Order: sequence, then C-alpha cells, then structure tokens
Amino acid sequence: MKNKIYPIFIIILICTYLFPVAGNAKIQLQYLPNKDMVKYIILENDSVQYKLLCEKGIHLAGLLDKTTGIDLMQGNPPLLFISVRMPWSLSDVGYQLFTFTEEQQEGRKAVTISQQSGYVENPIVITQTFALDNSAKLSWQVQLVNTSTGGRTYRDPETVTNNIYFPVLQRFQLGKTADMHYLLPTQNSFYCIDNADDFIFYFTSSEDPKMPIDIYNEKSNNGVYFHFLASKFFLNFTDKNDLISRVFKLTQEPGQKTELLNCLISPHQGDWHAAFWAFKKYIRANFDFTYYKRPIQEKYRQRFVSHFTFLYGHDIYDPKDNRFRIDEFLDEGELNFGGYDYMLLWHDYPRMGIDNRNQFDMYSDLPGGLPGVKEMVDKAHTRDVHVYIPYKPWDIMNGRTGHFEREAEIAKAIGSDGVFLDTMGESDIAFRTALDAVNPDNVFVSEGRPDLAAAELVTGSWNQQGNATNKMPNVDLFRFIIPEHNVHNINRGARDRDELIYNALFNGTGFIVWEDIFGEINRYSWNERVLIHRYSRIIHENRDAYLTDNPMPLVTDLRADVFVNAFPVTDKCVYPVYQLGREEVDRSLDNRLIGPFMLVSHPDDWHYVDVWNHQTIPTVKQDGRTVLVFPEEPTDVMSCIIAMPKNLQVDKQGNTLNIKAVKPLDNSFIQINTVNNLTMMEEEKMKITGASGMVDLAQLDLKFPYKVIVKLMQDSVLKDEIIVDTGWLVFDSKK
Repeated sequence: MKNKIYPIFIIILICTYLFPVAGNAKIQLQYLPNKDMVKYIILENDSVQYKLLCEKGIHLAGLLDKTTGIDLMQGNPPLLFISVRMPWSLSDVGYQLFTFTEEQQEGRKAVTISQQSGYVENPIVITQTFALDNSAKLSWQVQLVNTSTGGRTYRDPETVTNNIYFPVLQRFQLGKTADMHYLLPTQNSFYCIDNADDFIFYFTSSEDPKMPIDIYNEKSNNGVYFHFLASKFFLNFTDKNDLISRVFKLTQEPGQKTELLNCLISPHQGDWHAAFWAFKKYIRANFDFTYYKRPIQEKYRQRFVSHFTFLYGHDIYDPKDNRFRIDEFLDEGELNFGGYDYMLLWHDYPRMGIDNRNQFDMYSDLPGGLPGVKEMVDKAHTRDVHVYIPYKPWDIMNGRTGHFEREAEIAKAIGSDGVFLDTMGESDIAFRTALDAVNPDNVFVSEGRPDLAAAELVTGSWNQQGNATNKMPNVDLFRFIIPEHNVHNINRGARDRDELIYNALFNGTGFIVWEDIFGEINRYSWNERVLIHRYSRIIHENRDAYLTDNPMPLVTDLRADVFVNAFPVTDKCVYPVYQLGREEVDRSLDNRLIGPFMLVSHPDDWHYVDVWNHQTIPTVKQDGRTVLVFPEEPTDVMSCIIAMPKNLQVDKQGNTLNIKAVKPLDNSFIQINTVNNLTMMEEEKMKITGASGMVDLAQLDLKFPYKVIVKLMQDSVLKDEIIVDTGWLVFDSKK
C-alpha cells in the first residue's frame, strides 16, 4: 500500500515539520496517585498527553492527541515499552521494584525509572528515561545492566541472554487490522510499506539514522511513528509480519551496561508522510550545507544529462588524425540523446599498471597533452558543456604523496569544472582545500553513494543502486531529503534501461549516458535514445520545479496501481506519474488507465498538461477539489503532468492559430512544436518573439497525430503550454 498525501497539505506540512512554531506550551509531569505510591505518570503539554502505567514494568496506557481529541491507545490494553524475558516460561519475571528520578530543564521535563526484580535470580536492571518538550514527541531511552557480578546476592558471575520484545511497537493496534499499514526499514538503506513487493524507498547507508517506523491507519487517517535515533539492534524487517513477531536477543557479560535504544515517539495525523517530514527535519537540522551554498552548486544542479567519455573510444577520439573530435562528438550527442550537460573524461584505467606512470603522468599520452585537453575543454565550454576529471584513490604508482595537489594542478591547467571521485563515496577536507586553492568552483562528484557525513563535502553523486534505480516505481529518498545534492542515475551493465530512464524522470535525478565501458560496448537502443531525448527536454524545461526545495514523494492518487511524485514551486507543480503492472492490466475499460486518477488543490485558473504523452488533462470538480482525468489511456506506462496557471490563449480560425500571452513575461518567447508520430518526440518548428503572433498550420508539415504544441517560455523554462489537436486531416494551404 503506497498510501500517500494530498497536495493540499504540502504547504501545511512543510510549515509544520520543517518550521515548527515556537510556543510556550506548558509541560506537566504528574505522579498518580502521588510520588510516594506511583501507579501512573502523566507527561503532557498543550498538544499531547502520554499516560504511563507502572505495574511490573512501564506500560503506555494512554496517548492523547489533543489537536484531535483522539486517544490513539483506544482499543489497546496497556502495552509494555520493553519486555525483557530471561529464558524461562514466566513472562517478565519481577520488574516491580521502581526508583523514580525527575529532571527538569527549561522547555523539557524528564523522568528516569529504574526497574529491578524482587526475584533474586533475575539480575537485569532496566532503566528507562521518558522526556517531553514543547513538541508532540516523547523521548524514550533504555539502558540494561547485568548485575550478576558474583557475591552475596548472585553466587557466581553470570552471562545472561535475554529475549527482548517491544510490545508498544509490536503489539500496537490502530483501528481495524486491515486498515493498518507499516513504514519499515527492510535492508541496509532500503524501506518499504508493509512489504517490498511493489516498490521500495532507498536512502544512503545502514549507518545513517533510520527513517522512523510508522504505524498508521488509512481509514482513521492517523498514526504513531517510532524514530530510533540509536539502537543496539539491527532494525531491518522482511515485512510487517516480521516486525510483529520478531524476538530480539541480547547477551550481556557480568556487569555489562548496554545502551539499548534512543527513540522518539509521536502521534500524527495523516499517513507515513508525517514520519518522512520528521525524518527530513531531523537530518537537515544536523547537516552542514556550507559547500551547497557556493554559487557553483546551483549551476551544477542544472546539469542533468552527462556522458562518461572514455577518451580512447572512437566516438570522441580519431586515431587516424590523433585528435579529439569534440565538435562532432557534441553534435552526435545532441542528435542521439538531446545533448550533454557535462562530460566525465576518462584517460587512464585500464591502461594504468603497464609501466610506472601514475594517473597524472598519463595525461601526456592524450593528443596535445594537457594543452590539447584544455583546447577540448574550452570548446566544450563554448557550448555550455561542463567537463569533469577523475581521481583514482587506488593509484599507487610512484607512491601516493601529493596526489591532491597534483589533481588540483591538472584541474587548473585544463579548466575543469569538477572532480569525479572514482570508487569513492567520500572525500578528504585536505583534497577540498587543495582544489579550492586553484579553483573553488570545482565540485566533488562521487561514484559511490555518500553517507550523510560524506555528503556534506561531496555535493553530487552517482546513483548506482542496481535494481533499486533500474526498477519502477522505486523512490530515491535521499533525493527528497537533501534535494540540494545532485544525483545521477547510472547502471552501466544494464541491457534494458527503460525503467532507469523513467526512474530519473520520476525522482527528478540526472542521467549518465555510458556506452563505451573501457572498450566493452553497450549501446543504447533506439527506443532508449528517444526516451532520454524526451526526459531531457522535460527536466530542462521544468527545472524550476524539479529543483524545488520541497519535493514530495508519492502524493495521493485515486488508484492502487498509480504512483505519483510531486515537485512544487509557486507557479508550477510537476507530477511524474507511473502505472505499475500496465502490461498485466485487463484490457477492459474498467481496468485501463482512463478516467479520474488524482485529486489536487491548485487555484482554479491552473490547468494540466501531460508533457510526456502530449495530451491535455481535463478536470472535474468534486467536493471543492480538482480531479484530474485521463481522457484516453496514455500511450506509455509513464506520464508527466505539469500543473500551471493559464496564460496562453490559442484561437484556431481555419488554418490559422492566433496566439496571445494574457500576462506578458519578461525575457519570454512563444515556441511552436509538433509531435513526431513514431517517436513522440517534439520537433521545433518556429519561435515567436514577443507576447503574441499567428501561425499558419499549413507551414508546419503536420502529420498524425496532428498536434501543435504552443509553449510560453521564459529563460528556456516552461511557463505555460497549450496542446492543439488539429483533427485528422493534414492542412493544405491550397484548399
């Protein structure tokens, strides 16, 4: 169940989770009936109340969301936060001896509860600390100590293995079981909802903070998340049944103290997106964006399509004349893929090792040496193509000293725009310092997926997640948490890359063209070239939205087989739409992707265009909301809906289109395109300067499907688009 969030809540959620209101909520800590004989502990503020039961352990007995008046524990018995069971048939033997310690700080109140057994053979002491601040999140920390160190109480030191459960997480019920869903970590950096059958989320590494485990109910539209900031256990689950039934085991030596977990618990309205926003806020609050604030990063983020350029491949190198055919290479790149935004030059591997020369020495083998490479880079720059050079950390030829400085010298000599960190997911600050000394506008791009610490210095990376990127509709969670980081999809060994291309459009990531793998040729099919063309046009023309600071993963739609991400800015929203299992769809009209598919809440003067399949998306109103409708089944599993304000007016009179921008824009023009009937690629026909003009349809050489695309462009960014369906006949000016 993908279970997603309505676009109407985008701004509300951003404000709530990223920019919480600083309030003076009164925090209360109460003991009932009193502190000398505690049965219940109440922790509450203006938004939430947690009720803890102290009875052979600490239970969650109440969880009142004051904003809705709903106690999410309704229907549940009191649930132990932690159940520590020695390998006996008796459950939770003894934890009836309590010691309470209260701690109060400004804006926070906490109580630490130490539990031990009155049964002499149970040596485990459990210490739990619960704290509440002005937010709805309850902080929960657990420590276990094995006190069997030998002596009068415990005759001999004992190593103890306990079975541990977390009933508050594993036994929690929220309404009917059929309506409950779980956002779960599955393996390493992957997450799923209930199970991984349909799609997965993927992040950075298993060492980075886990996305919260979220339990939510579709019907009641609320839930509870558990954000484990630290855990002694490896919290990965196959599916929701694995979560419910998991037994955690902990072995402690005599006297050993174990910090078991540090977790935040919070009720929320809506589905798993509440956990997503909490996770995003937590990550970003602890992330250093220093290198992302450099002006070069904004330019780098607009580099979507790149090319891995093996400098001995004949697409770039002419062995007969011993020259780089850079102009022809870039021309062919435009013809085959829609053009490149940057090139990665690859000059050494697999040649390195045949003698004692290192990666820096081998530049002298290239046509013209470093001056020849600089000439090639200068020509690329004249065509607004950036050039990156590789760095090999594994190069041991002639020792490894001074490598950072040598790489910086090469970068300066040829005027490169960045350094590609081969086989690396991180870099060294000394490397950054050396590069800054010659050109701070060089960016670091890693081949490996960086963890969060490494991503502070490395501002771009290749996304080589294998089946994760090459399968739809998987979601790159890192792309949505740190949208400033420039991610590029690549799977160099794949022979079928359709879904890899779809995934780039779906997640708003870049794409790397790589056909010459050090001499092994893996050509793109004609269909893949067409798909990259179409992807490139859409992501470039809508880069204003794709580069939003607040991309939204998996927004709500009306069908279980449809998946939609959202990239909203003030005057546009891009919705990449993917239909899962299209090839298995029953061809009856009831099951085809026709009719209502999504609810949105944009202003009434907005309209909707599918720029992937070139069709207008009509709307109907339902309870004050706007319903998007597919008028006919899309021609592909992929669609890309652009929501934007109406500005263009197009009036067809006979064979003439009268075009006008109602609100003229500075630095704008009107672009007239048609659609190739075989490839669905747009073909540029003419450009109209100014805010209005007329087009004679007979001059456009229209062919089936006889569509004219009228675009209002501002600084090469799409501001409005009208698709004119001219009918079934080719226009002839002589008629």
